[in-house]
Amino acid sequence: MARFSTSTYRPGGPNGFLLFPKSDELTNPDGFGRRSEFLGGNIYWSPNTGAHPVAHEFLTKWGEYGYEGGFIGYPLTDEIVLSDGIGRRQEFQGAWIYWHAMTGAHNIQGAIRDKWLESGGERGPLGYPSTDEVVAPDGNGRFNRFERGMVYWSPSTGAHAVSGRILALWSAAGYESSHYGYPTSDATPGAEPGSLIQQFEHGSIYVLNDYLRALLVPAQGFAGYDTGLHPAYCPDPLNSPPTCPVDLSDYNTVGDPDGTLIPANLQKAGVVSAYFAANGRPTAHALWEHYYDHDEAGQDYALGTTLLDSWTAEDRTDYAGLRPPAEWVNANKEEAITAAINETARTGQPAKVIISTPWHVTAGISNDQVQSIGRYSLCSTTAVIAQPANPGQNPIELRQQTHIYDVYDYAAGDDYGNPAQQAVLVGVEGEKLGVAKPFLVLGSSSVHSWSGIR
Repeated sequence: MARFSTSTYRPGGPNGFLLFPKSDELTNPDGFGRRSEFLGGNIYWSPNTGAHPVAHEFLTKWGEYGYEGGFIGYPLTDEIVLSDGIGRRQEFQGAWIYWHAMTGAHNIQGAIRDKWLESGGERGPLGYPSTDEVVAPDGNGRFNRFERGMVYWSPSTGAHAVSGRILALWSAAGYESSHYGYPTSDATPGAEPGSLIQQFEHGSIYVLNDYLRALLVPAQGFAGYDTGLHPAYCPDPLNSPPTCPVDLSDYNTVGDPDGTLIPANLQKAGVVSAYFAANGRPTAHALWEHYYDHDEAGQDYALGTTLLDSWTAEDRTDYAGLRPPAEWVNANKEEAITAAINETARTGQPAKVIISTPWHVTAGISNDQVQSIGRYSLCSTTAVIAQPANPGQNPIELRQQTHIYDVYDYAAGDDYGNPAQQAVLVGVEGEKLGVAKPFLVLGSSSVHSWSGIR
């Protein structure tokens, strides 16, 4: 058998990245291939693959899986510099290893690799792999995580990418072990511009911006995550989980050269706080104090369920042009009931539908809420299970929850009504002086349950 010695491969010699040798040519444990070890890496050779250096993170990752004796096998190529000029890959008999400074070195193989390459590889929407291929908990499927999503594979469903909000919802449900099961398709455009829908073994997930519609047939009862499937407070696709930093662009933009402005503002802020306290507006008082608590302000503030339950039941609003919270909540309930009835009529099986509304700007009418939370954004999520029956006789069960958020700040010129207008002027001044900070106010109502015939 003709053999190509590793010693004839000279990628830069001692001046290259491998540096000086630290061993003679060695026979590998398989008794078949050869290697020479260097200070900066090794060179491996076999008659079927030729001689290739393996160094640094590639050598470490390859070693985790048993070098040439593992499923990855012998190297087929040297390190390859990728088109972004940063990442690298090295191809082996059983898998490829990709490396990037932000994600490290990870192996990717088979149908998952093919799906990832089909989507554009590291230049596509998923980015670089951030894990090796992992065996799913059921022992049947496989997946790789990437910078911005995942690719899942099972023998019966093939390989499919899951990313973005659909991935967030599916992961909340429990991934492939949830009632949805494995993905059976990639996400595709839905009926409305900008929407996406993805099919799973036992249902589908449809998203449009912050609107959600999920379907499960047959229905298998309610789960804790059902009504929690609401849009992120401020969706930011570059962060995971999504975040919404408050706007501090105006913070501390006014100086106080003679030291009189800040004490004067604090004095006026004290008057506002005392007014809220004296007039029985505990929420307004608490939020205002948080706004002026320099050590704590800027941190999220969670409202209690009692207040939110009361606010979401408001059927009127003091703000012209805004629908009251109760209208949005009831409309969401009716939409979900209708969708579940239609689906069980179509399939003849129990059907569960989850519908989450987009964020709607709305406001209630109680004094404490108007003075303190102003134009809040509301999202209502309803999960409905409908049983098949004759029209008008469908047994219905539902769970519904409302989610609320706002950025607690004061914008000059906004009309919050009196006496809150005084707080607006004081708050704007305090923010620009650097003694008050905006922050997120958020929370969820209690879960409302209902059953009946529709």
